[in-house]
This record gives sequence, structure tokens and C-alpha cells, in this order.
Amino acid sequence: MLMSKAEYAKYKGVSRQTVYDWLEKGEVVMSGKKIDVEATEQRNSPPAQGKDTISEMWPERTLEMTWGEFWKAVKARDGKIPAPVTDEGIQQRVLYAAGELGWEVHFLDDGAICLEDDEGQHYFEKYNLRGNARLAIRMLRCELCYVAGDYPDEPESWSEAGLNALAEWEKSDHQ
Repeated sequence: MLMSKAEYAKYKGVSRQTVYDWLEKGEVVMSGKKIDVEATEQRNSPPAQGKDTISEMWPERTLEMTWGEFWKAVKARDGKIPAPVTDEGIQQRVLYAAGELGWEVHFLDDGAICLEDDEGQHYFEKYNLRGNARLAIRMLRCELCYVAGDYPDEPESWSEAGLNALAEWEKSDHQ
């Protein structure tokens, strides 16, 4: 199967810049101007004793859905998942939401949050931890919506924790 660099980035869940970095390092096999997915995966596959399936690498990802189905499932849970009450609960929710999409999270002083992917860093520091977390998760939802719009039928494995974390919080007194 041949894919463009942008298609391969979405397929692997990484940024286009990461794909270009892989190209520079010779980690992907090209066929003309397209990436040869089978040849690349065969060359980069782990040894036989390594974990070779998504379920082995991420055992918590037990939900098999397309990107489009996952986005619909997230929206269906909006307002139904209780808002976290403690700072630890808020941080855990952000970690699950970001982790579901392969982003890194850094919790900074005064409740600030930095989300990082291969394309850049996004800082949320105007509000307290709760307010910044809501904005960070909202941005992750936008990313999910964008990818689901471009690749609605692309299958993926998801986690229940990530699904719940990406849903908008239930209205509560803690907001």
C-alpha cells in the first residue's frame, strides 16, 4: 500500500514533521514520491519476542472504532461524565485525554498546562488548573474532530479512559 506523507502521518498518529524526520533518517521506504507502508513496517518491525500488536503495546485500548465512530462516542458522553473534583483528578483527566491522541502533557506552576505534539507546544496559563484543563481538553477535542473529519473510516484502538476524558464535563458546582 502506498501513501502520501500526510496520509502516512495520520495513519501513524504523528505529525507530518515527524514523517519528514523519519525520511531524513531513512526510517521509511519510498516508492517514487509515496511511502511504501508494507515495506516500511516490515523493515521496522520489532523482533519476534517484541510486542507486535496494538493490544499488546497498549492493553488499555480495548475499544475498536474508526476515528469517526470514536468522535461520535465522545460527543455522546458530553455532559455525562462527572467533572473531576481534585487537582489530581483534573490532571489525570488531561493526561488521559492527551495520551489518547499521543500528546505529551506538562503541568507547570500556578495551574498552567503545556500540551506537546510533534508539531509544537500549546500553553494554557490564563486561568487556574481547572480552567486551563478545560481549554486544553477542548483543543484536543478539536484535533480529534479534525482527524475524524479527514479519516472518518480509519480504524483505531481506543481506551475507555480516553473516551471519558475527552468528553465535556458534567455541569457541577466545582466549575
